[in-house]
Amino acid sequence: MQNPFLLQTFKSQGLNYLLFDNPEQKKEHSSLAIPQKQHTQNKILSPAQEYKKANTATELYQKVTAQNYTQITEPIKKPLKKSLLPQKPKDYPAPPLYQNVLAFNQWNKTWKEAHARCKLPFERPKNLSKQIIWTYAGLEQDLFTDSPNADRRNVIATIIKALALPKGTHLFLPYKLFLPNQDNASIAMENEYSFFWSAMDLVRPRVLVIFGQEALEDLELPPLLPTQKYTLSPITIYALDNILYYSQNNKDTEVMINFLISNLKIYA
Repeated sequence: MQNPFLLQTFKSQGLNYLLFDNPEQKKEHSSLAIPQKQHTQNKILSPAQEYKKANTATELYQKVTAQNYTQITEPIKKPLKKSLLPQKPKDYPAPPLYQNVLAFNQWNKTWKEAHARCKLPFERPKNLSKQIIWTYAGLEQDLFTDSPNADRRNVIATIIKALALPKGTHLFLPYKLFLPNQDNASIAMENEYSFFWSAMDLVRPRVLVIFGQEALEDLELPPLLPTQKYTLSPITIYALDNILYYSQNNKDTEVMINFLISNLKIYA
């Protein structure tokens, strides 16, 4: 074959052995024309080489897998919203029971006079006492003056009789003081100390019964519904309606008394 273009094409593709007529030449050139592949792939390796090769492949797999796992499982860090950031706690007023109280030996003359009229103990017990404290708006008038309200006293007498608790269980403690020829504003408070809460600390009662929303507000307690309980640790507060309301509503008075009996009978 004399075509130079065709000769060049056969040669570049490794088919130049086709140009020979002699079988021996074709066989020789055909063996040269076959590209030499890398025979290292089928090369027999020693046990040590096989072990090294296997360990290298395992380490590479573990490395790649660990990188991929880290990329998948690592959480995306986003800036927190302002509302989710830790907030500084608000300054809430301390519960009244935990306000500063005066020890009995620091009470002034007026407070000690009220102490005698209320028949309070002289020493603070180590544990909670068995007493139940009662208070309502106007109690200072019923205790400290010669003109007590008859309707209020009748309601109290009816309740005490129905409860039938041991003598000495009930103590009546006014949160306002009204003594003859005294300034009402200067009696109930001694600087920042309250007579009522100082007396509560002296008695350490288990129960405080409060009549009326007015008394709750004056004592800075939360608004409570009649016959609702409120815990001011370690004291349980029972809220009732205005005491004069019960003097005019016999049916609600019966409900109130049954409520007190079911809740206070454990103190008998």
